[in-house]
Amino acid sequence: MVGMEQNIQEFGSQSTAGRYLLELDNAYNALHPNCRFRAFLYNMCAPGQSTMAVERERFIAAQAGGGCKEEELLRAQERNPDPLRMYPSPIHFMQELKARAEKQQEVITAMTKHVDVLISKSERFREMDEANVAQYRELMLEQVMLQRRWYSLLKKVETLRQLGLPLGEESRIARIVKTLNLQLSAPGVYRTALSELQPFLDAESATVASLLRSRPGDEAREPVVAKEDGMLQRRTDPQLLKNWTRFAERIQEGVEALIELLEKDSADMRAIRHRVGLT
Repeated sequence: MVGMEQNIQEFGSQSTAGRYLLELDNAYNALHPNCRFRAFLYNMCAPGQSTMAVERERFIAAQAGGGCKEEELLRAQERNPDPLRMYPSPIHFMQELKARAEKQQEVITAMTKHVDVLISKSERFREMDEANVAQYRELMLEQVMLQRRWYSLLKKVETLRQLGLPLGEESRIARIVKTLNLQLSAPGVYRTALSELQPFLDAESATVASLLRSRPGDEAREPVVAKEDGMLQRRTDPQLLKNWTRFAERIQEGVEALIELLEKDSADMRAIRHRVGLT
């Protein structure tokens, strides 16, 4: 009887030790629901996908032969700081916590570099903005000065109009026209050359007319040629042709210069009238 009681006590002590060892093994087993080294951290996910992410992790743990308790998962979901964009994820032991911390450190380092790049860009943008502001102020000052000069010019123009005095540009054009008239009427230039050329032009016209009249018959053509032999000989004098050419070139150059000058002055006057009309 005494031996039987001793066997029962030994079996009970062995059962207690076995349960303790089993609980200890479960406490260090990451796949067992009673693991004592399990904590919940939160991962980011797409908005509204937190429930699907939790179910996916539970399915993966079940396929591996383990999982966490339902009440632990519910408590973790209640403590979720952002249920819309985050979901609870279990980690076990220091190894997983260290790996997660290293991964987060890499992400933080990358984000820090990105922040540094953004800070440098913002600093460059700030410098550009300051330069643009300074340039804008300078341009505004120049615009104000130009407006003042423009208003002053308008006042002077209006004053000259009220007094009936010509403008500076009109006076300049009037002086140019007067100078051209003096040059055209100066002795020995255009009018003298024209007066010298007039007899030769008249003789040339008479010769051409007589040749045209004598064209119907050959008999009438010979006397005319004989009669005008002296005029034709004089008309073919090389020195006379040279003088005509020189006078014609001088007249052409003067007329072209006069036309160019008048066109330029006319354009200037149209521009002045347009600006004055806008005011």
